[in-house]
Amino acid sequence: MEFPFTDEIEMNSSETAAESLYGRQPVIAVPYVGVLGVAAVMGTLGNLVVVTAVSIKHLRGRRHYTETTGNGVGRALIANLALSDMIVTAVINPLAIAGALVD
Repeated sequence: MEFPFTDEIEMNSSETAAESLYGRQPVIAVPYVGVLGVAAVMGTLGNLVVVTAVSIKHLRGRRHYTETTGNGVGRALIANLALSDMIVTAVINPLAIAGALVD
């Protein structure tokens, strides 16, 4: 069974390996860059809101749910997950976009 686009995807020559995704397949690269761009912006902003909300709640000292979260362990977990996801959306996604566009 032969896969579609095998002649464009194969990296046998150095000329093909040096080309970007946009240079090889612009039909695939444009939606890829668009989706990653929207995900980077929305993910960064959304995670920034979560980290801000958790930080404000911690700084104000509200402890309504200390029995269920284990003295803020749940809030710390949410903040850590949001921070790690924000690093991915703010750093890794733009690097993936650059890798798809730059030769």
